[in-house]
Order: sequence, then C-alpha cells, then structure tokens
Amino acid sequence: MNSNNNFRYIEYGEKRQHAAFGLILSFVLFAAFIGFFVWHTVKMRNYELNFVVTDGTVIDMEKSTSSSSHGHTYYYYYVISYEFQGNTYSFTDSEGHHTFQTENIGKSTKIYVNPQNPRQAERVRSSDYASVICACFFAFFCLAYAAGMNFLLSLKTSTYKKRFLFTWGIEFLIGIAFILLFWLGLPHSGFGEVFIRVRGAVGITVILGLIMMACIIDGIVTYKLSKKLK
Repeated sequence: MNSNNNFRYIEYGEKRQHAAFGLILSFVLFAAFIGFFVWHTVKMRNYELNFVVTDGTVIDMEKSTSSSSHGHTYYYYYVISYEFQGNTYSFTDSEGHHTFQTENIGKSTKIYVNPQNPRQAERVRSSDYASVICACFFAFFCLAYAAGMNFLLSLKTSTYKKRFLFTWGIEFLIGIAFILLFWLGLPHSGFGEVFIRVRGAVGITVILGLIMMACIIDGIVTYKLSKKLK
C-alpha cells in the first residue's frame, strides 16, 4: 500500500510539473503573440489613417546577399518610382523575392506615401510578415496551453465538459477575438478585407479549424469510452 501511495504521489507531482511548465510556456508564447499582433495592427492602422494611397511603378529590382553556413542566398527587392505633389521619388520595397522578376518591371503597384514626408513610402501588400509570425506564436500557444491545461485537469476529474470549457473553448474564443481585432488595422475596409490582406488572420482561422477538429475528436473518444465503461 505504501509503495502504491508513493507511486501515486510521484505521478501527481510529475503531472503538476508538466501542467505548470505547459501553462507558463503558453503565457510566454501568448505574450509574444500579443507583441507581434500589436506591431502589425498599429503599423497597418498608421498606414491606413495617416498615409496616402497612390500609384507607383516598378523600375528595377535590387539584389541583396545573405550569407550563412549553407552558403549564399540571394534576394531581390522591387525598386519603385512614384510622383507626389509634382516631385519624383523612389524607394526599395522591404519584401524580398528569390528570383529577379523581370515580368513585373514597368508594372504599376499601389503604395502608401507619407504626406508629411513624401520620401517615406511602402508598398501596399496583402500582409505584413509580423502578422504571419503572430499566427505562428498563436499556434504554439494553443499547443502549450492545451497540453498544460489537460495535465492540470487530469489532476482532478478531467471530464469532456471541463476540457470543452477550459481548453478548446478558451482557445477558440481567443482566436475569434483576435481575428475581429485585426480589423482595427483596416479602419477604412470591410471585415472581408481582413482575410484578403492579413495572412496572419487566415492562419489563425486555419488553427481554429484544427482546434474544432481536436474538440470533436475529443468528444467522440470520450463518448465511446463512456459507453464502454457502462
């Protein structure tokens, strides 16, 4: 009996440690998720509210080299020319490409221009890379939180209802809330533009689909196990 109690105590301690580690990690990842979300949304909102949208022309591509232990990697960046208030300016886009895209030379593209400083411009693109990183941190947060919370619930009575409320439900509500909050970065656009222009919002939507699948599978497994025990 003593050895059984010791074994249970050790098992309980290990589960408690796993739960604590998973939840602490999830909070760290959630903080990173918030950071990249705020970075992206504030940047997009600033462009939408304070910059002017106009047309620019791709006139060239600038080559850049990135070195690593695997060798050299080449990136090409659009050089875009534009006119604003009678003056001509140009800037190099911040999004790199692996190939020199000659077919886009001479093509028109939408750009944001700062009316207070016309030399400051940015190409209007579907998304900022920060929103994609944001979605990645959200995915890692969901994994760590689900693991930690399931360990925590297993210390007591882990029913499907509790997992639905405290694991899958919370993750789903957080995801929905932040998809809606991405709209703050596009104040002049309809909600549909969030999915067209923000890849991070699309990524979070995909993750929510996976959470729903996990929730359904959890429910089916729980139901079948309960039927067997009866």
